[in-house]
Amino acid sequence: MFSKKVIIDLHDLGLKMDSIIHIEPLGDEHFGHVGTDMDLIKKAIKRISNAKNRFTVFMGDQLDAINIYDKRYNPDSVLTHEIDDQRQNWQDAHEPLFEIQREVRKKYKQFEYPITKNEKILGLLHGNHEYKIRELNRTYIENLMCRPNGIDFLGSRATIGISVQWKGKVLNEWTIALMHGSGGGQPETMLRDMKKNWYSDVFLCGHLHQKRYHTEIVNDFNWETGKCEERSIHLANTGSFQSTTTDGVDGYMDRKNGLVGGQTGTITISFEGYSGKVSGHI
Repeated sequence: MFSKKVIIDLHDLGLKMDSIIHIEPLGDEHFGHVGTDMDLIKKAIKRISNAKNRFTVFMGDQLDAINIYDKRYNPDSVLTHEIDDQRQNWQDAHEPLFEIQREVRKKYKQFEYPITKNEKILGLLHGNHEYKIRELNRTYIENLMCRPNGIDFLGSRATIGISVQWKGKVLNEWTIALMHGSGGGQPETMLRDMKKNWYSDVFLCGHLHQKRYHTEIVNDFNWETGKCEERSIHLANTGSFQSTTTDGVDGYMDRKNGLVGGQTGTITISFEGYSGKVSGHI
């Protein structure tokens, strides 16, 4: 488990006090796979890079990490055969984001893990397509993917506290529970299990390549009024950039019966610091 606090100071970013911030996770990109939609990835990177109020977090499986030494290897499905070439392609594609992240870390050098400020990239989880590969251990990811780009490594499970501020004054704060996930199943089941013994305002998981977003009502205690009240929590599967099947390719998913294809792209969670509202959309 990893945890950190991220301060988003709207004034420092040149935004208004009532500005909305958006977190648009990038997960399951699967660089190196024949079904990865590079145009969609480039559009997401451009969208996040060009907006002062838009941030991201890497949800894992950034690399497909399948090569000839892996029992899952399928020459039809692998586009880039060397794992480090997959990593370099990932690096090159995200350079606009990394440039912003490095500048932020340089500007706010007094803010370092576990408390950072105004960073464009909140962190990087590793997924099963990474941690199952001996080469792609924590040392490799930290040395070649995280540290050069000023990104915090968040392991497989993390909690991030988002503090939205105005000139150093707290407007509102929320917690985000994140994990890549493992195994099969449906996002609803994974999100249901994430809530067990894990209290948070927002729950984000990846892995299943099925974009989902919904809210649930929970009971909480209001210390100002002294009464129990209802509030919303927000749950989402962050989707994928890899198509489920590719025409002309005999892939892993072609061997499954009852196949349900995943919609590619991202989800976005929006935070209104001034009003305290949270919303999400696909």
